[in-house]
Amino acid sequence: MAAGTDTARRSDGLFSVRAVLGIGWVTLTSVVFCNLVIKLFDRQLLDAQNVLIPRYWPISKFALRVTRLPLPDAAVFTALALVVFAVAVVVLLRTDHLTLLSVVVAGGALLVLTTLTHGVGPGILRPLSAPGNYERAAIDIFDPGGYYLAAIDVADPVRFLETFESQQLSLPLHAQTHPPGAVLTFYVLDTILPSALWVSLVVGLGSLALTALLLSRLLRTYYPASVANYTTFLFVLLPAVQVYTLTSLDAMITVVMLAAVYCFTRDSPLVAALGTLVCVFVASTQTFTFVFILPVLGVLALARREKWLPFVVVLVGLVAAYALLAVGFDFDYLHSFSLASDQQNTEGFLPFVSPLRYLYTRIENVAEIALFFTPFLCLLAVRGVRVLWRSARAGGRVDREPLLLFGGAVLSLGGLFLGSVYHTGETARGALFVYPFLLVPVAAVVRAADATTRRRAVLAAAVFGQALFMQLIGDYWW
Repeated sequence: MAAGTDTARRSDGLFSVRAVLGIGWVTLTSVVFCNLVIKLFDRQLLDAQNVLIPRYWPISKFALRVTRLPLPDAAVFTALALVVFAVAVVVLLRTDHLTLLSVVVAGGALLVLTTLTHGVGPGILRPLSAPGNYERAAIDIFDPGGYYLAAIDVADPVRFLETFESQQLSLPLHAQTHPPGAVLTFYVLDTILPSALWVSLVVGLGSLALTALLLSRLLRTYYPASVANYTTFLFVLLPAVQVYTLTSLDAMITVVMLAAVYCFTRDSPLVAALGTLVCVFVASTQTFTFVFILPVLGVLALARREKWLPFVVVLVGLVAAYALLAVGFDFDYLHSFSLASDQQNTEGFLPFVSPLRYLYTRIENVAEIALFFTPFLCLLAVRGVRVLWRSARAGGRVDREPLLLFGGAVLSLGGLFLGSVYHTGETARGALFVYPFLLVPVAAVVRAADATTRRRAVLAAAVFGQALFMQLIGDYWW
C-alpha cells in the first residue's frame, strides 16, 4: 500500500467552490472575533497597563497598506500574476498533472510578481536592509538592520569569525541573534553578485527552486509523482512563501533543513550520514533554531534501526566541527548562543518574568503559522493525519514514515515554543522551515481523495487567492 493511500476509505474529495467561500468567510470572521476577544481579555478583564496584543493579531509585524498601494504598478503586477496562475491551472486541467519544472517556473514568476505589488524598493530591497534602504517611516516602524547591512562592512571574513563574539552585540539587530554564518552568507553573495537586487533575487528564487525540488523528491519517496508535484505547487503558492521568500535568510534555512531530512531518508548510508551532517552543519551556521531538525531525525532513527549510525554520525560530527572551529578560529558556538539568548531575554526567561506575554505569544505563534498556511490546508492536514494514522497501522515503513515526519516536526516546533522561542510571533517567517512538513498529511489526503482535476484547481486557487490578497492589503517586515 502506498503511503496515505487508504483505498478502503476514500474521502469525498477536495473542496468545492462553495465550500472554499464558506471556509474563507468563517476564517475571516473568526480571526476578527479572536482579535477582539483577546484584546478585551488583555485590556479590560486583566486591566493590563501595557498593550501586549499586536493591533493586527495574529500578525505582529504588519501594517495595512490599502491606501498606499503603488498604482498603477500594483494593478499591473496583480493582473500579470493572475495570468501566470491561470496558465498554470490550464496546464493542470488539460494534462491532469504538473511537471516539477512548471511548478518551479510558475512559483518563481508568482513570487516576483506578487512581491512587486509593493514596488522594487519596498518589496525586494527593503527586506534585505540594503544600503540606501527605502525608509519605513510610511508605516511608522524602525528598521533595525539585517544581515546584509552587517555583511557589507566585513573586510576580512576570517577575522570576522575570530572576533564575532566580541562584536556580536554591536552588530545590526538580526545579526546579533544568529551565528556568524548568517552574515558571512550575505558577504559571499554580495561579493560574487553585482548588486543588492541580484542578491535578493538569487536568495529568493534560488531558495524557492531548491525547496520545491527537495520537497517533490521527498514526497515521491511515499507518493506518486503527480501527487508530489501538485503538493509542491501548493507549497509555492502558500502565503508564507509568497510573502516572506523575497528576501529572507529563513528561505535559505528552509532549504538546508529540508535537505537534511531528504538526505537522511535515502537508502545510501553515506548520503544518510555525511550528506545529512553537511546540511545540519550549514543550518547551524545560519540559525540557532537548527535544533528543530534534530528531533525530526531522531524520530526517524528510532523507527529504523539502520538510521541509528547515521544519526550518531550527525551528532558527533556536529560537535567535532565546532570543536575544530573553537581551536582554529577561537569561535565558541555555545557562548555565541548565550549572547544571542541574553539579547532576546534581557529581563530573564520569559515564562518567569512575564507569564502573560509568554502565553499570548505562544498562542500568536501557532495562530500565525496556521493563518499563513491557509484554513483550507489546515483542514486538509487534519484530515490527512487521520489518513496517515490508518495507513501506518495497516502498512510498513513507507506508510509510517510520513506520519513520523509530520509528528516529529510538530513536536519539535512545539518544544521550541515551550522554550519561549519567538517572542514576537513572526513564526510564518521565522519558522518557514516547518511548512514542507505540514504539507506531508496534505499530500496523503490528496492521494486518498482521488479528487478531480477541477477540485485540485479550486484548492490551488483558494491558496493563491489568499496569498495574493494578503500581499495586496499589507506591509510585512522583519
